Amino acid sequence: MYSEDEITDRKNTIVIIFNHGQQDGQKKVERCNKGASDVPEFVRNLHNKKVNDLTIKIYRMCSGVRGLNDPQMDRAHNMIVQDENTNGLLEVIDYDGIRLFDKVKQHLRRKILLDKIDELTEKNFPNIVLMGHSCGAFLSIYLTAHFPEKIKASIVTNPACYGENIEPRNIIGDKNTYSIWKALRDDWEQTISKFSEINSLAFIHNEDPFENIKTLSFLGKINEFEMINYSDFGCEKMFGTDFHTAPVYPAKDNCFTKWEAKNNYIINYLEDIFKN
Repeated sequence: MYSEDEITDRKNTIVIIFNHGQQDGQKKVERCNKGASDVPEFVRNLHNKKVNDLTIKIYRMCSGVRGLNDPQMDRAHNMIVQDENTNGLLEVIDYDGIRLFDKVKQHLRRKILLDKIDELTEKNFPNIVLMGHSCGAFLSIYLTAHFPEKIKASIVTNPACYGENIEPRNIIGDKNTYSIWKALRDDWEQTISKFSEINSLAFIHNEDPFENIKTLSFLGKINEFEMINYSDFGCEKMFGTDFHTAPVYPAKDNCFTKWEAKNNYIINYLEDIFKN
């Protein structure tokens, strides 16, 4: 809604960068609508809130990236079907010598977000926190783990990104959403599991069709990683949706927003992170 240059007291500001879920698939450019659109109500409500002596400002991040195209996806899928090699997107090298892995939309977003964090740091914003939903949650956790010196913490809802991870897994065969992404999902888990500590707060629902408490149980073994199961938050899923979208839809009068505000998990978490 305004430039970060208008924020004068940067030392006493917490910049929360919100990262949305994946939009429009791989081959379309991420839409970047001006203003506060695509920022969930529970995130918008944090703007200008006080945490100890600090003031929260929300930055809505949009990368504008385009990911893999149909021929690239087909090459990886054929590796799975013909060679029964599930590591298609990990191993296929594109014609320009770059792995398809590094051209996936979610992975391109990592570099762009990190560049923005560095830019804000250079502008003397010392307190950076990431928030994210779905793919934006996976992105936020990943960068928080790798760059704790730059990112104080992350707060995420319904982390998921590489298709359904609910048993049973259909790995080889028909061209479903999970078979082609399985290697990336497993690589993400293996990478994150190597970290002994990650400052992060995650809200997870048992009936999320993509990831749930069971599939993400490895996160609970990491020091400083807090997981909140909001399956009993007292809301029914809306017609035509599932619980994966509960924190972000509907845009107004959101049930998750009311439940979180009543429990005050996010503010309490931030007060603990910035208690010194």
